[in-house]
Amino acid sequence: MWQKSLADVAELNNSLPEGIRVVKSLFGNEYRVVNKIDGYEFGVPQKWEGLREIEYIPERTEENYTGASIGFEGKSDEGSRIGSIDRYKIESPNIDIQAWAKKNFKTFGLAGDFSKDVVGNINIVKTQEDVHLAGMSVVFFQKDLVIYGVVNGSEDNIREIIADGKW
Repeated sequence: MWQKSLADVAELNNSLPEGIRVVKSLFGNEYRVVNKIDGYEFGVPQKWEGLREIEYIPERTEENYTGASIGFEGKSDEGSRIGSIDRYKIESPNIDIQAWAKKNFKTFGLAGDFSKDVVGNINIVKTQEDVHLAGMSVVFFQKDLVIYGVVNGSEDNIREIIADGKW
C-alpha cells in the first residue's frame, strides 16, 4: 500500500535530474520539491493534491541573467495550479530588489506595477503581469547571492510556497 501511494512521486522523479526530487510524506498527503542542485526546497500547496508535472531547466545565461528554473503543474483543478520558480545568480548582496525586478521585466518585454510586501520574515517585491503572462502573479525575493522569482496565478499559492520553503 505504501509503495502504491508513492507511485506518482516515482513517475515524476523519472523525468528529473539527479539532485532534484519530489517527496511525499509517509502519512498524509504532503508533497515537497527538494532541489539540491540549486539549494532550496518548497512545499506544494495542499489544495493541488500533489503534482501532475514538473520540469527542471538547468542553469543558462540569457540577456546577462544567469538562472535555473523549475516549472510545475498541480494535480487538482482547484485554483491556479501552473507555475514556476526561477533562481537568478547575482554578484552583490546589496541590491535594490525592486529596481532589479523592474529591469528584469523590461529586459524580457514584460510589464507590471511593483509593490513591496513581506512573507514571514522575507521581504518581497510583487506584481501581476497582464501583457504576456495572462494576469499571473510574480513575486521576487532575495536570499544571499540569489534572487528567486515565483510565478503562479494565485498570490496566496506563492505566499504558501515561500513561507513553507527552505531558501
